[in-house]
Amino acid sequence: MKLDLRRDLKELEDFILEKIRIYDEYENLGPGDDDDPIQRITLGYYVEQTGYVAVIFDTRPDATNDGEWTMHIEEDDNMVFVPGWEDAFNHLCDEGTVTVSLPNGKSRILDTKDDNESVATFFGEQICELVLGLKKRKIFDSLPLAKNAVLSVEDFNGLWAWPNSSKDQEQARLGS
Repeated sequence: MKLDLRRDLKELEDFILEKIRIYDEYENLGPGDDDDPIQRITLGYYVEQTGYVAVIFDTRPDATNDGEWTMHIEEDDNMVFVPGWEDAFNHLCDEGTVTVSLPNGKSRILDTKDDNESVATFFGEQICELVLGLKKRKIFDSLPLAKNAVLSVEDFNGLWAWPNSSKDQEQARLGS
């Protein structure tokens, strides 16, 4: 089986850009009060049963990587489906091999040595690279960010989350 992650991540990038563009025009569905500044932007993803990424704006003053984002997934509003991810996961479970085309033009082979955690880690790392690239391009700067706002990426099942080190914490920081 082949999976073109370049296409999937481009679709996710377009989705994030649209959510940022219209942020002031809709009621924030994430945790916290709608009018408060954004403390955390979580990209929550799921590979095992439904391939998707949800973009959750958390305005709680004490926002942490606590999984609260999972209570705020709205299919038509803040998530993008990536069904190829679930298909790839199922193919691996059936003793298959998946060749993944990466954004850098290289390929990665996922096979039966890859367990649930390593697959979640692989997809999480790809999403993380995307959001760090968007941060570098200052894409998030137009949002009403709190002084110490951060990015986070988390698997629905908690198999992988970022940031998870002090170096990651610094990379994740959005606010000035």
